[in-house]
Amino acid sequence: MRDIDDYESIFPHGSYTEALRSDIQESQSTLGGRTFFERLLDLLNVKWRKSYPPQGDSGLRDLHQRICEAPIALHYKHCLIFYLLRDLSPHYKTTPEWATQFATDIHLETRFWTFIEGIWELDHLQFNNAVGHLTHPSIIPTFPDEILLTLLNRRHHKMSGMDETDILPLAYYNCVKPPLATDLVRTPFIKYLAARNVTEAYTWLRARPSHEHRALLEALIEQTLDTRTWAGGDLRDTEHLYPREEKAVELVGLPLSPQEEEWLEKFLTEGKGRTLRGAEDTVLMRRIATGGLGGLRGRRSCRGRRMGGWIG
Repeated sequence: MRDIDDYESIFPHGSYTEALRSDIQESQSTLGGRTFFERLLDLLNVKWRKSYPPQGDSGLRDLHQRICEAPIALHYKHCLIFYLLRDLSPHYKTTPEWATQFATDIHLETRFWTFIEGIWELDHLQFNNAVGHLTHPSIIPTFPDEILLTLLNRRHHKMSGMDETDILPLAYYNCVKPPLATDLVRTPFIKYLAARNVTEAYTWLRARPSHEHRALLEALIEQTLDTRTWAGGDLRDTEHLYPREEKAVELVGLPLSPQEEEWLEKFLTEGKGRTLRGAEDTVLMRRIATGGLGGLRGRRSCRGRRMGGWIG
């Protein structure tokens, strides 16, 4: 068993170069300000502030000491050091590979090894490899909502090449079943599902807790009628795969409950959705589809409620 307190034996080949630090800082920015390694340090109560990525040998020594002195189980310290070695290994070619040799020497459990590999790949924007590791059945899901949100937010980055056909968020969700505890992750996920298949997105939201239904339905409607692609790219690139008109027809034909019907009308006539292209037509077509035209006289206009001479 390796003595992890012995800095020289753990890191005999070198420290973080400025090029490596720059790469990590760029990834931090892409990931919203911090890596999943930093989240893991926080979770384990390691006092690491401003020490990652470490600057030179002195910075690595300091971070190593903070990890070794942290009041956590030894296997967690092994995981954190393994991650640091995983950072360094591609930049200092050794045989056998530096990080792998360390994990082998300390007999790092498969579930911990797999998880660290996964978050390292995620932190270095290797998303396909990351999902492959992070959906492994041996690991206990950690940061599941944050990981799903990271996969969804790739659409904001020009180099991601992400569009409505991207399978990674759905693959991760189906394997891990993250709780989706906040609107911060629920809203982009339902929009992602709606961009792929409106009917399946509606089926999914009906299985969610009832207090989430209205916000999810409104997000589904907004995504369906939005003239932009979900990933923010050129509509012409994916329109042939799932035309906007086809999505609108599916929306009109959804088997909404009476309460959901009311939510749809209010959203498209009085709420945020009233400015969406096709909002008025959608309300009218829903009324036709559900036989609601008979009671249209005396009801509010599809254009919204009139208030003091203004259309609401």
